[in-house]
Amino acid sequence: MICRHQLTVWSQMGVERVPDKYVLRRWNKNVKRVHTKIRINYDNSSTSIEARRHDNMCNLFNEVADLAEDSQEKYDKVMARLLELKDNSFSIGDGVLPSKESTNILDPVTLRRKGRLPSKRKVGVVEKIGKKKKETKKKTLSNEKAKV
Repeated sequence: MICRHQLTVWSQMGVERVPDKYVLRRWNKNVKRVHTKIRINYDNSSTSIEARRHDNMCNLFNEVADLAEDSQEKYDKVMARLLELKDNSFSIGDGVLPSKESTNILDPVTLRRKGRLPSKRKVGVVEKIGKKKKETKKKTLSNEKAKV
């Protein structure tokens, strides 16, 4: 741990940059925190063997990704090896990889507006009277047309 006394000595000696061996990785602003990768588990599947295997692989993949993200060359090597491993080790028949077929996932049914549907809403007295008058007019017009 660096104390203020060391900092004052370094400043008096003209050291403008703290040596890397004194700076812990977790103090950097750009470090990826492990707590952001915590899996939320609502059921008790974390006790299964598959879940533990998955967690172990994810932890190792995260470590490799942290090491390889610094340079493009390391990134390319890791990606090439992972793709090679994926292509050579697993086949679709094993049931490991999901099938490429997709099903259409439809949007949920949405209402056009809030409240009751127009067919189920309560109708006021004035509206009932108006509707009856319109129906009687339609009937009389249709009867007149039928007679002609």
